[in-house]
Amino acid sequence: MEKYNAVILSGYTERDNVICEMENVPKKGLVKLGEKIFLERIVKAILKCEKIGDIYISGMSEDEWKTDLPVIFNEDTSNMFRKVVNIYDKFITKKETYSEIVILLTSDIPLITPEILTRAIERCEAASGGDLNGVFYYSVVPREFMEAKFPNSNRTYAKFKNKFHVCGADVSIFNVRKMLNHEKLIDDLTDKRKNVLSQLIVLNPFLVIRFLLKRLTLDKFMRSINRRVFKVKDGVHAVITEDAELAMDVDKPHQLEEVRRYYNENKGIYD
Repeated sequence: MEKYNAVILSGYTERDNVICEMENVPKKGLVKLGEKIFLERIVKAILKCEKIGDIYISGMSEDEWKTDLPVIFNEDTSNMFRKVVNIYDKFITKKETYSEIVILLTSDIPLITPEILTRAIERCEAASGGDLNGVFYYSVVPREFMEAKFPNSNRTYAKFKNKFHVCGADVSIFNVRKMLNHEKLIDDLTDKRKNVLSQLIVLNPFLVIRFLLKRLTLDKFMRSINRRVFKVKDGVHAVITEDAELAMDVDKPHQLEEVRRYYNENKGIYD
């Protein structure tokens, strides 16, 4: 079975200021949940996922997190996609055999479990017929599942036709080689990842009016993205998941409070 690569983004941006200052840590991945930091919980979940092989931590040096866990550090201040490409060129392609597939995670989703991560990968595999032969897979969580588990998360939702509202997860999958032709686009989308409308303008401005009038379906949106932006028939997928933990990141104090509430109520899952 092919083993995919995992890259955890563990750098620092100005958006992290509030959480880092509040928790007195230099980077969000070092925030504690119970007796373990976010990064330790995420790495241990990945290690138990049979579909993933090597784990890389980008944007952090090994001096910043002393650990015996089998991870590879790459201190890097590039933009998000370039961080992944740098790891791909520096480490992954140097192996005798390697996968072009990267599972990309952020360092502030400590509630994921091996089972959740495995389901996310399997859903993406199923979206393209059983393997990850597409370009890019982006998990989305419908509002009802997000708010059932995390009613105070206060996430931003993309509002599609028929009251179908979704938020983006913080785990995505892509083929590095195939994505290289779209690096500028990925950079633009990353810069605007907290603003759905801004992302839509980057991807396809012709759909903005339909989106604002809530006459756009997710399927129509994805067909347009494949055809007009990525120039492929069916290589980019928005994969619907009920696992809200994938989208429960920590950007603001109330979200950290929500994560700790859920953890305290479900310690049997995590400890």
